[in-house]
This record gives sequence, C-alpha cells and structure tokens, in this order.
Amino acid sequence: MKKLLFIILFAFSISVNAQYYSITFVNVPQENIAEFQMLETNYWSKVAKANIDAGKQLSWGLVARVGGGTDTWNHAFVNWYETAEQMTDLSIWDPKSILGIDQELISTGHLTTGMGVTHWAAKSSIQGEGTASIWNFGRPAAKNQFIDENVNLWGPAFKKNMGGRTAWGVGQKLNNLEEEYSTVMTWDRFSSVADALKFMNGEFGGSGVTNSNMGEIMPDGFTAQVIVQDVMWVQ
Repeated sequence: MKKLLFIILFAFSISVNAQYYSITFVNVPQENIAEFQMLETNYWSKVAKANIDAGKQLSWGLVARVGGGTDTWNHAFVNWYETAEQMTDLSIWDPKSILGIDQELISTGHLTTGMGVTHWAAKSSIQGEGTASIWNFGRPAAKNQFIDENVNLWGPAFKKNMGGRTAWGVGQKLNNLEEEYSTVMTWDRFSSVADALKFMNGEFGGSGVTNSNMGEIMPDGFTAQVIVQDVMWVQ
C-alpha cells in the first residue's frame, strides 16, 4: 500500500476550470482488468455523467498506468469538482437512484488488491487534447515557492512554447500529507504514449526558461514520474 500511494497521480484533457480534484489509485490484477474496465466504463461512468449533468461534479476519468510492476497501482480515477463540498459528498455515488441497479451488482472493489485516495487543488493549467500524460510528483523544500514559480514562470513559458505538450498543469496536495509522500504535482499532456516517451527522452525542445530557481526549491527533483493512458473520460 505504501508503494501504491507513493508513486501516484494524474492525466487530463478536460476543458473545464476545475478547482478541486481527487485521484483514486487502484491495483487491479491482470486477470481482473477486463471485467474491472467493463464495469467502470459501462456503469460507473454513467453514474458520473448523471452527476455532471446535475451539476454535482465537473468530470470523471479512468486512466491506466503504462508500465510498472504488479505490486503497485495500475489504474486511477480522476474526479474534478467546483468546490470542496462537492468533492467530499460521497452520497452522489448511488447507482440505485441513478441507474436502478444495486451497488453490489456493479461493485469493482472485489476486483482490486489495493486502493488509495488523495485530494488536490488545481493552481494553474493550460487545457488541450491528448490521450496520454506524464504525472510528475514532488516534495519541494519550499512548497509555496514551487507553486508560485509554476504559476508565474513555467505556465506563461509553456503558453509560448509547449515543448511537445498538448496541455499542462500544477496542483497542490490537500490530503494525505505525510512525510514520505509528495505534496505537489504537475502534469504534461501528450497526443500519444509515444510522444510522452519521446518527451522523457529529451526529443522535444526546451521551454526557454532561464531564470528558474527550481534547483533550490526542489533540489532532488521529482520523486516520481509516471506515464498514464486514457481508458475513458466523461464531462
């Protein structure tokens, strides 16, 4: 479970001005993936769509991790909300009232071997399309400075030169905050997994930023970088 929570987070191509988001990381054994994805995309995505249409949330997404071992998370849900009140209202996940189906009949909990939930605030983003993302997690020595530099330096630079990205953003973790886990994240969106891999290999141009203090703000760099690919998005 500690590994599952340590490496976590996030892909999105949604075009909304969301302020809060939650990420649920799950480990799904290989033999359960087909059933897991079927239940989530055929049923739970419809619950999410009903919530979105009712103004109770902004979007729902399911992504699959690219690569990695069998002892950590390999799927993640991303839910965007307008307010913290919406994000913490678990009563909206009621398939009986929305679909007329008992929750036990479409539950996917028995298909997973581990789960972890984190809550975040989005601080800045550039929207765009794509099918894959790199989630970058960090624990900077100066969290507020990390957010400030991303909002005021890196974000404007990416608007001028995306460097192969189709979208970008930065978020601050609100919960869980523990010593061994990340406190911030950024995400880089790409047209494909291949482009994400090429980006990691340095095959795209730089941002042109020359006055960054990131070496002092986060001297050890990101604690984890994970590529994820979309399974389904609803908004």
